[in-house]
Amino acid sequence: MDTPRGLALLLSAAGVVAAALVAVPLLRAFARTVIYPGAPLPFPEEAELRASFPSASVVRYAAPGGPELTGAIVRGEGESLRPLLLFFHGNGECAAWNLPLAAALAARGFDVFLAEYRGYGGAGGKPTEEGLVEDGEAAVAEARRQGYGKERLVLVGRSLGTGVATELALRGRGAALVLVSPYTSIVDMGRGLAGPLAPLLVPDRFDNAAKLPRLEGPVVILHGGLDDVVPVGMGRALAALRPSARYVEVAQATHNDFPGLADLVAVQVREALGE
Repeated sequence: MDTPRGLALLLSAAGVVAAALVAVPLLRAFARTVIYPGAPLPFPEEAELRASFPSASVVRYAAPGGPELTGAIVRGEGESLRPLLLFFHGNGECAAWNLPLAAALAARGFDVFLAEYRGYGGAGGKPTEEGLVEDGEAAVAEARRQGYGKERLVLVGRSLGTGVATELALRGRGAALVLVSPYTSIVDMGRGLAGPLAPLLVPDRFDNAAKLPRLEGPVVILHGGLDDVVPVGMGRALAALRPSARYVEVAQATHNDFPGLADLVAVQVREALGE
């Protein structure tokens, strides 16, 4: 037996293991910087906000133990009761960036709550799957406090936000779910960079594919045929997992250029709610 050679192999293997034990946590931490690049733009103060969006109001809320978050509710015209679209944004933007979309939806007869995440829009805290879902629960609680019951609450997620909206729908928080440019899971998204190591290196799952078949209530899936960030095949796969879902594919839409989105959401939500 070549004992020195065997010892060298053993030490080499131990070194590989030790390096992996150091590298994996670092790579998982790096993965979170990719998943949550953040966008620091906060909502303007109330007076400034209303100057541009007269029907908008700033709302402040927080998850237990979480940072204070600032969102906004943009209301439609009239005194009648309207559905509230609780909107969870994508990973490279912040809630305030979606004020024009919220105003367009309000003009079509909806109230819209632009919810924010920790680590975004000037809020403190570090984003994680658990933290974002806690922030989503806090937004639902704030919507309830504002007078919107479950029957009037529609959960809307775009890109990253589809994971938050789907988890809240699984918990029975809304009357309907709308997913815009959804992924099957964040791990699946990570396979393009990490290949078979993605389940090990991607710390947050947001497993929409596992959750969607278990949901109650209507589901709408909207995806751009030219999506250059989340492959359209993921939207199609989710629709196949949920045959009752309303699936609409917009041929010329990309991930960040989705023409007619407000009209499409308005029509699909009304049909999903049976209005």
